[in-house]
Amino acid sequence: MSGNSISPKKFAAITAVLGVLTIFPPLATDMYLAAIGHLADSMQASHAAAELSLSLFFLGLCIGQLILGPVIDIFGRKKPLMIGIVLFVVTSIALVLVDNIAIFNTLRFFQAIGACAGMVVGRAIVSDLYHGREAAKVMNILVMMLTIGPIISPTLGSVLLEALGWHSIFIVMALVGVIASFLTLFIIPETLPLVDRKAVSFHSVRTSFVKILIKRRFMLTAIIAGLVQGGMFAFITGSSGVFQGVFGLSALQYGLMFAGIALALMFFSQINKGLLNHYEPGIILKNGLRLHLMITVILVIISSTKSMWLFVAPLWLAIGMVGLLSANAMSLAMAASRKESGVASALLGAIQFAIAFLVSSCVAMAGTSTTLPMALGLFLPCMLAILLSEAFLKEPVRNRTAAV
Repeated sequence: MSGNSISPKKFAAITAVLGVLTIFPPLATDMYLAAIGHLADSMQASHAAAELSLSLFFLGLCIGQLILGPVIDIFGRKKPLMIGIVLFVVTSIALVLVDNIAIFNTLRFFQAIGACAGMVVGRAIVSDLYHGREAAKVMNILVMMLTIGPIISPTLGSVLLEALGWHSIFIVMALVGVIASFLTLFIIPETLPLVDRKAVSFHSVRTSFVKILIKRRFMLTAIIAGLVQGGMFAFITGSSGVFQGVFGLSALQYGLMFAGIALALMFFSQINKGLLNHYEPGIILKNGLRLHLMITVILVIISSTKSMWLFVAPLWLAIGMVGLLSANAMSLAMAASRKESGVASALLGAIQFAIAFLVSSCVAMAGTSTTLPMALGLFLPCMLAILLSEAFLKEPVRNRTAAV
């Protein structure tokens, strides 16, 4: 199936459903953060044991993507996606019913495998249906959903916790999954024809991974996408300590500040949409990285300021650039691996979460008594990304559908 054969209404519907599927991981990761203490108390467990559910969820996301990548190249897109959604719904319901922290944490691992199906399959479907600028435009929307998710989820979770208790958070997750399953069933088409599917064998899976790993253009753009996205996780990790600890905002003021900064993602998403009408994703990526580097340098230079608004101004621009750059880097990575798009999508996701985990951990360990760790968490990955781009990412004018 080609994107050219899809009507504008169908195009909009598919994109909307893929956007809903993309928010599963941030929804399941961040919506219950405020409830971890309550959860631990209700299960008579330590806070550390409850926090382990987060680590296991991230592990499930990484492993799940690596499993699902070859699976969707062998069995098609829609059936594995539906199975993943069902697994997410079933585990979300089961999490409400258990009263043992070990069982809870185990279920969280499997919930993550179900949650990542939307991300992996979504990127593969975009690669199947769209090319060049159109692919970048759709990826732009998915990145915006993925980055907005961690921002709105904690607030939603806090409201549910106060009103209905921690169990309600997982009930809402299950309801979102049920809605997504019906939307997927009736709107998302099967985009991988039988003739293009891989053989069911360990050798074919290994061959697919090797083909992707040796594609320089894919690996470069995937790592660049991960480095840029790592800046977003630096912000998420350090923002509470910076705005509540350093600048003294209340919880409500912090939430409003977070939401205001989140608007940058939507604003820059619209800018990217306009740019893609005139420029190829590679051009936008290379020039955008240069601008992003200048912004993050300013952020580091003024990190000792006592003026919150002086710090917020370049931070707002930097977070907006994260969304713009991620969308273009991801579309270039997927375009460089169209014949193995399932495995490519899995590796792209695994690379992003691995870098995000590393950046987030460094910011957390550095502490948030000053704004510098968060500023460096945006600057250093950007610097590495631009070094890779300038040194190795050639021919940015064309968004090639194949790479050597």
